[in-house]
Order: sequence, then structure tokens, then C-alpha cells
Amino acid sequence: MTGRSHGRHDWLGLTPEVERFGPILVDRIAGALGEAPDALGEARIRELIRTGDAAAWLAYLAALTALVERGREAGVAAPEHVILAEILRDQYRLAPGVLRLGPDDEARSRRLEEMLDPS
Repeated sequence: MTGRSHGRHDWLGLTPEVERFGPILVDRIAGALGEAPDALGEARIRELIRTGDAAAWLAYLAALTALVERGREAGVAAPEHVILAEILRDQYRLAPGVLRLGPDDEARSRRLEEMLDPS
């Protein structure tokens, strides 16, 4: 991929909504699905910020996107999965400015856009 070289910590410049609201939304969606939210909760975010990199952050966004999709398909926690989907969509929209998205990331971004498209 062409373009500027991205630094190891550039991804930390993305908006903080995932860190701030993600754990609450994850708890609610996972709880409604009967899943344990531990792997995606606040402790995971703190660990990513402390020791993670862009690839780990994108993997985390992928896991959150999968949770949103499961919640949507199951018809549970509708307001929460919509809010988290909006936050994730914004992360994917802003990400190319600070890190490189792969084809799978771009596909997830498109799915979120489609999910949130009111038409």
C-alpha cells in the first residue's frame, strides 16, 4: 500500500469514544446475547492502550464489529448495538488518516455503513 508511513502509536490518535463508551455497550450487548463480555471490556482496552499496536486495535475493532452484528442478527440490545455501530463506523472512517486498513477492515467498514444506512 502506498502513502505515508504510519508509526506504531499513531492509532492512539483516533477518537476516544470506543474507550469511553465501548465497555458499557459491550456489557449490555454481550449480556443480552448471554455472552461473557470480559475479552472486550474495559480491561482489554486498557491493555491495548498500554501495550497494543495498530494491528491489535484493528483486531479489537473487528471483534466489536462481530459483536454488533451478532446483536443485530439476534434482535437484542438494539439501541446499544446501533450506538456501538456508529462509534465503530467513525473509527473506520478516521482510521486511514493514522493507520492502514486491510481488505477485511474495509469490508467491516462497509458492513457498518450498510447497517446504519437509513434507506
